[in-house]
Amino acid sequence: MSLIINAISAVGNNSSVYPLLVRDCGIEAPAKVVQTYNQNAKDSKRMATHATRERLIDEYGTSAVWMGGVPVVEAIANKIIQTKTGLNGNVSLQLLETKKNSNVYKDVAQNIEINIQKFKDKAPEAVKDLLNIKANAAKYKNISNRKYAIALVVPMAIMGFVLPKANFGLTKYLIGKDIKSGKLPNPNKMPDMKKSAVSSKKGNPAFESLNSMKKSNTPSFKGLGTIVGSLSQTQKMAVTDGGLAVGRVGTSRGTNEKIESLFKAGGMLLLNFVAPKYIEKILDKGTQATFGIDTALDPKIMADKRFLVQVKKNKLELPKKEAEVLDFIDNNPESMLAKYTKKNKLVKFLDNGVRDPREFVNTEKVMNLAKNMRKFANEASKSDSGVLKYAKKAIAAKSFNIVANVAISSALLAIALPQAQFALRRFISGSNVDPGLIVADNKESKKMDIKG
Repeated sequence: MSLIINAISAVGNNSSVYPLLVRDCGIEAPAKVVQTYNQNAKDSKRMATHATRERLIDEYGTSAVWMGGVPVVEAIANKIIQTKTGLNGNVSLQLLETKKNSNVYKDVAQNIEINIQKFKDKAPEAVKDLLNIKANAAKYKNISNRKYAIALVVPMAIMGFVLPKANFGLTKYLIGKDIKSGKLPNPNKMPDMKKSAVSSKKGNPAFESLNSMKKSNTPSFKGLGTIVGSLSQTQKMAVTDGGLAVGRVGTSRGTNEKIESLFKAGGMLLLNFVAPKYIEKILDKGTQATFGIDTALDPKIMADKRFLVQVKKNKLELPKKEAEVLDFIDNNPESMLAKYTKKNKLVKFLDNGVRDPREFVNTEKVMNLAKNMRKFANEASKSDSGVLKYAKKAIAAKSFNIVANVAISSALLAIALPQAQFALRRFISGSNVDPGLIVADNKESKKMDIKG
């Protein structure tokens, strides 16, 4: 049972990569591959085969880079920084941030000076890293800015430029072989195809060679090290998704494909990073209003026996305000709050159980977790059915909400978005075939676009 609850908890955490992994690789990609074949096969089964292969490579190749690109590049960069400069690249830049035109630190509760003094006896090795960074602050900021810029640009370049270029090149080669072998008709002998809305008024669309790749300058993120360094993995994925959209539009072969790429990218950003959080809020509020059950808390916390005992005995200890969060965590490393800030990666701890002073803590997120724990404890304590029965009902309700959220957001991504894209395609070109597989303009040597 605990394995099931942990799995549901992971999928339900919209601030983590797990729901994206389930939706993207497990549901969305397979559904889009099938729909791509079916849509293209309405006009040409052979071209549907090419479109499906491209979609497979694009979906899973992009997903691999999208999910693993930034952390892999950052890890490699940190090793290089450590080797070349002796500086620990894992030290948060936010600890060095000062107010504009001032030497006063922005965060008076946690910064490099405070952490050095506070942890010099508790975590001497980590403090050595902080002292090293403090002595080389300007150098470290410069190196970190470049590291984060590279960590974003490299995955975006691979997803938005390198992967589609290689994918398109493979299709160009294979379609050429099909034309030579007779599996596909010669594009100069195909007068019966439907006209494309972007075609010349005289002439018909036909299959032919790919457009040459269009050059695009790599985006620069210089100076954004502190901002990027404070982002979570999913937030960095959202940024790279935006860069992917720029790359795909830039490498699109023809006006139709540019429109489709932009439409698809905008829809995916909305449905991956915005919609699930709003769906979660709507479902949780609906459960509270209809059944009087608070489902804001993670199911794995509600299933924790130690947590429930503390709630039942009214012994759950939590900070009362955000200003108390850091001291509470440091003074109560075995508390339920500390346990789940660690599990949810809100706070990083060293092997000796001490909070890592090299990491900046988002105290607002920790306080939100504490508030949800306190709210659940209050609701459960007032319940006529008792704490344990209330917890069981809450776990069941929250699990249902999580599954419903995944189902709704996945359906929007895997079915609604592609179908809307196909409808847009038919409206623009009058064809079911991917825009990259039909001639866009007979006056320009009948060059062929392919959907990325």
